[in-house]
Amino acid sequence: MIKHREVFMAILVCGVLGLTVPLLAAKNQPAEASGKPDAAGESGQQEVVIRGVHRLKVKVEKPDPDISFDVDEIAVPYVKTEDSVLDVSPTAMSHPSVSIVSKLNSTQAASPFIQLFQHSPILTLRPRYTSKVKIAKWRLRITDSFGNVFKDFSGRNTLPKKISWDGIGKDNKMLSVGISYSYIFAIIDVASNPTSQMGKPIILESLLYEQGGITVAQIVYKVVLERKGRKTIITKKGELYLREVADLLTFKQKYPLVIESYAKDIDAAKTKGEIIQEYFQERLLLSKQKFKLVAQKSRIERVVFKIR
Repeated sequence: MIKHREVFMAILVCGVLGLTVPLLAAKNQPAEASGKPDAAGESGQQEVVIRGVHRLKVKVEKPDPDISFDVDEIAVPYVKTEDSVLDVSPTAMSHPSVSIVSKLNSTQAASPFIQLFQHSPILTLRPRYTSKVKIAKWRLRITDSFGNVFKDFSGRNTLPKKISWDGIGKDNKMLSVGISYSYIFAIIDVASNPTSQMGKPIILESLLYEQGGITVAQIVYKVVLERKGRKTIITKKGELYLREVADLLTFKQKYPLVIESYAKDIDAAKTKGEIIQEYFQERLLLSKQKFKLVAQKSRIERVVFKIR
């Protein structure tokens, strides 16, 4: 009885699910079902197919998608841009600074990660004096590689807390890159005893400064250019320097850009200057008329940019 009940329950479940199951029949009782007996026909097992309808149904309401956007949020920035262009008169549009978008025509550098140029101050000293004897006078003397006095600082009685040198010499001339500058700091006390200290030489590969309303950038050529086979090409570091100059030119929009090229002979200075000029022409899409190339002879090979 228990076996028949289990068989009945299996038939009931499979009828709901629509499955195919084997059904055990009595040995002496024929099975009333379609299908062929299996290889073990003597055991009385037959395959019975029971068909049914799946009655388990799950009803779920699918929520409507909530998609909301503001058309003005997309359109307004473009409309404002068009209006700003249309509101400018044709005469004003002829000026380059108006035709360039504000981000490129701002004080922010176009390549903010590039800051290779040396800036003022060039030298900063914080002198110390530990002797109990009072100071009579002190002097800071800066000389160039030829031994000529380039700049003097002096005072009496007390030392200043800080001495800063902006790189300008006694004749109001800025120092040059590629030249070695030495300095010595000397103190004479009231007993006429001298004390001096010499600092490390200063040699700059680049310098950026303002002079008389003109932005001046100096770079030694050995950093900017290199020989590769028979060609002279711009170095990777030199390309970064030139990009920084290009950013300054983009901001100021003052032409022509003066390129002063210094080399050991005039022909070499002109050739190197033309390589630099071609770089700016290709990068900024400018014609030759936007540049003024000046080639000069000098033992210190360097390039100087002047942007008004």
